[in-house]
Amino acid sequence: MKNKILIIITFLAGTMLFNSCLKDKLNTDWTSALKGKMYAEFVNYGLTSSTINNLPADQTVRAFVNIATDALPTSDITVTVTISQSALDAYNVTAKQNWVAAGNDASTYVPLVMCPNISVNPVVIKKGTRNGYAYITLKHADQLSLTTAYAIPLQITAVSNNVMIAANKQSTIIQVPVANKWEGSYDLSYYILRAGDNVLSGNVRHMAWKLGTSGAKSVTYWKTHLWGDGKSSVGGISAWQITIDDSTVPNKISVIDPQYPAVTMNTAYPNRYDPATKTFYLSVYWGTGPTNRAATDTLVYSGSY
Repeated sequence: MKNKILIIITFLAGTMLFNSCLKDKLNTDWTSALKGKMYAEFVNYGLTSSTINNLPADQTVRAFVNIATDALPTSDITVTVTISQSALDAYNVTAKQNWVAAGNDASTYVPLVMCPNISVNPVVIKKGTRNGYAYITLKHADQLSLTTAYAIPLQITAVSNNVMIAANKQSTIIQVPVANKWEGSYDLSYYILRAGDNVLSGNVRHMAWKLGTSGAKSVTYWKTHLWGDGKSSVGGISAWQITIDDSTVPNKISVIDPQYPAVTMNTAYPNRYDPATKTFYLSVYWGTGPTNRAATDTLVYSGSY
């Protein structure tokens, strides 16, 4: 879904982690300040994002936990991570946002359950290592509202072996935008027509175009069409919204351009979505009719983004 923005939490080497621990200032060696001490921290503290799918199957999100220290731990360390409404409240005030904890939305309540390595069975960082993942499982994500801004707020609340908690990196907010099943990257090819112009009419191909969730059964098609020369932009059209009726196979679709209502579906063309091949087929025109200025597009799903 995957606006949306998907931030992949990257597993960094122990030395790289150490060099970025605790302090926000870069290119500074904090070895002396850490000598003999240990701090538990979220590597990606603050705000991150991980898109989840609108499916009944469990959705898993993870957060990277690190032990900042000048020497590798000689015994296992247990880090307790919990859901923190107060951390989310603080973020919402500071960022002037209105994110809702994924398990606390009264209108579409979904139980947020911690996997074995969190809460009931906290994150265990093995001796000789510095880091591990906190796993959060979201049950029944198909019940989540696609129009609500959800987040999973996490906070480190306890650590074993007298390890301290890094005050400036003890919490993280994971945005969890809910993608519908049509969101993703698509391989786009199309034929475009400009009546009487053989140069600007013709086949055009683009790779990896994107469709983003705009509703429970609709996606936004961000695309500026080019004429057949592959260089000149087509004026008078903007992002299209495609709505899918999945009660029939192939699925019927409708297309509108919210900014330019003159964009109209060509009813003589079998506009549709084929769920077996994950392909959209759509034809629209603008101006005086389908034989004047028109585009016939084929979008084949190529993966998430």
